[in-house]
Amino acid sequence: MNVDEKLEGIDQRLRLLEERLSLLESGQPLAKAPLPATVTVAPELDPGSGTVLLVLAGKALFVLGGAFLLRAATESAALPPQIGVLLGFLYAVGWGVAAVLALRAGRRLNAVFLIVVAAIVAYPIVWEATTRFHVLSATAAALLLAGMSIALIAMARRFSLQTPAWIAVAGATFDALLLAYATKEVIPFALELTVVGIVAFLLAMSYAGWLLAIESDLVAIFLIIAAVIDESKDSRSPIVISLLLFAALWMIVTARVPAQVAVASLIGLAGAAALVLPASSAAILGGVAAVVAAEIARHTSWRVFALQSTAWGVFAGVAGGLFMYTASAFVEGDVIVATPLPALMTAALCLAAFFRLNFARLPLLAIAACGAAGLTIHTAMTIISGSAATHALLRTAILVVMSLALASIGRVWRVPEASQLGAVTLVLTAVQVIVQELLTGRAGIMFVALAIYGSAMLGIARLRRAPAASA
Repeated sequence: MNVDEKLEGIDQRLRLLEERLSLLESGQPLAKAPLPATVTVAPELDPGSGTVLLVLAGKALFVLGGAFLLRAATESAALPPQIGVLLGFLYAVGWGVAAVLALRAGRRLNAVFLIVVAAIVAYPIVWEATTRFHVLSATAAALLLAGMSIALIAMARRFSLQTPAWIAVAGATFDALLLAYATKEVIPFALELTVVGIVAFLLAMSYAGWLLAIESDLVAIFLIIAAVIDESKDSRSPIVISLLLFAALWMIVTARVPAQVAVASLIGLAGAAALVLPASSAAILGGVAAVVAAEIARHTSWRVFALQSTAWGVFAGVAGGLFMYTASAFVEGDVIVATPLPALMTAALCLAAFFRLNFARLPLLAIAACGAAGLTIHTAMTIISGSAATHALLRTAILVVMSLALASIGRVWRVPEASQLGAVTLVLTAVQVIVQELLTGRAGIMFVALAIYGSAMLGIARLRRAPAASA
């Protein structure tokens, strides 16, 4: 039964209902009228039934079987590589056209299966045509990937389907990344990812929503990976431009969606900074961005920007070498480690961001504490010369003082993050005592270290029991 017949049957039902309502309003008895024969609907298969799934699975296997037949003919030289690749691609396009016809007929489940199998055929063809049969150049493969993916995205928009859009972005991303690695040509695939990503952005705002937005973020992440694997570094500039466009576009078109603005701007700006700027400049930029994101979170009450501030702080700490600098303070060596200025600036900026936030603040305070601990220990060991046991005792004393100071700040000024970090510092002090004092220290030094640690435990316990001061 076609669509016109169904509509005609619905129209006849409505007319029958109007006649019965008019009889009720006039007070006349209702006559039991039979339903018109034209509205008898033939039973259809339930899309969730096993029969339909078996039919569709059989059809999918049939389609894939044809693709493998063409591949075998091309591989055995029965068909020239150019002809085999062309026939394989036309074969995939034909099943894509069949999916469009199925969508127009209302058979959506059937169409989704056809789209999936057509993509399973098409994307590997581009890979093999470029790397195995050497029929396509890197530029031609990138153009073909972009055309295929945009066609699937247009299909998704036209028929309100999410599956083609997901397949398009995922296929374009993974195929481009693999081809960039195999061909060592990153620029064509970076531009292809940029074009597909922009189309995906526009679709995400009008239809597909968060799922496709997240997938679009992955496009930018893979752009960064593609730049990292490029040993020549010739592709850095276009990829950086693409990442900056990525961030700017999301900030413009998703101004009222703070979560996606925060995520996309973080990926785009941080990725561009990491690829282009020196480590010291990237660290300072990350610290400033942490403060800016904290201010945005404070004035807008958007918690996602508080999380972004934390992410910027971690990025700045890694880029500035803050964590390596702090870790080196716990390793005994003859070489005096110079204090990196970007690391200290990062710690100070993270502390400033901490004071501007009221959510997700603990990592920022931890980054600032790492900077303070590293600077204090390195300075103390430079001023006080002595054996390894003496330096180990010095580290223990500094960590104990820090844990007590943090616990006091948390108790007096009601900063729960400081109390939590004080407890963590105390645990690290225990590790310090066990690893360095008990294993390498002398008996007298061990006694002093254990006494210091025990006093710290008693002090923190006393602070926890004491009443809090009024804020």
